[in-house]
Amino acid sequence: MTNQSTQRLKVGSKVGEQLTILGVIDRHDGDALCIVWHHAAWCPMACKVFQSFRSAEREAKVLSTLAHPNTVRFLGLTKPANLLMEFLEGPTLEELIYKPQKKRLGISNAIRVAIHIGAALQHIHEKGFLHLDVKPTNVIVARGGRPVLYDFGSARQQNSARPRLVTGTDPYIAPEECLHGDVTPAADVFGLGVTLYEMFTGSLPFPLGNRKNDFPQTHSGPTPLRERRPDIPASLGDLVLSCLAREPSVRPALGSLLPALHDHIRTGPSMWPAGFRPDQWLR
Repeated sequence: MTNQSTQRLKVGSKVGEQLTILGVIDRHDGDALCIVWHHAAWCPMACKVFQSFRSAEREAKVLSTLAHPNTVRFLGLTKPANLLMEFLEGPTLEELIYKPQKKRLGISNAIRVAIHIGAALQHIHEKGFLHLDVKPTNVIVARGGRPVLYDFGSARQQNSARPRLVTGTDPYIAPEECLHGDVTPAADVFGLGVTLYEMFTGSLPFPLGNRKNDFPQTHSGPTPLRERRPDIPASLGDLVLSCLAREPSVRPALGSLLPALHDHIRTGPSMWPAGFRPDQWLR
């Protein structure tokens, strides 16, 4: 499928034999994300329309391996190049951050979202993959407040040969990926750290790059979180900044990061019962 043909997608047009487009959500690099009606299943689905079946098959391979409440559910792959996923009603995390007047989330709510995303990443890593594009626009907060991670177009199998080009979205890419180095689950911890920083402050931790300075995170330190949000506890600020360390080995593992974040929830319900700590059951 060509870039020109994806641009012609519109409400009411057919995609393959059994799908009718109900709405076009996003177009990116020639691929389009749509809401479709599946005539055989009699229900709406999200559908990523690819330019090539090979690209659709590659992403389907990752998604079909996963089964977690915080990752989007894979529903099928159809020709010519359509990846079918569950249809999730709700705003993106980016919309929740920037819609309010304060342009940020409450501390406890931001932590809850980060723990859900981190749980999804832990599952992805255990299945042998890296997401490599963790960011607020790739998280939908579905009805009931469940954050769901989607868009696995940048995902990569762990220990596989790295592609020639850098993968991800510039401000969220780990320094080792920017420098064409080896990537590990620590790269997703970096993306989670940038996302958490953005939830807390409505800002990115590093300056935006340009043609002369593509990836500031490879040589500049992040702006201290408490400079932008003084009500953040110092220990929490330090924890977030540890996720943004230039060296992957310095970043915390998800298994220790998520309980440490949970300790800073001060308002509303906790993520697990009182007296229970998931990390203690893994020792």
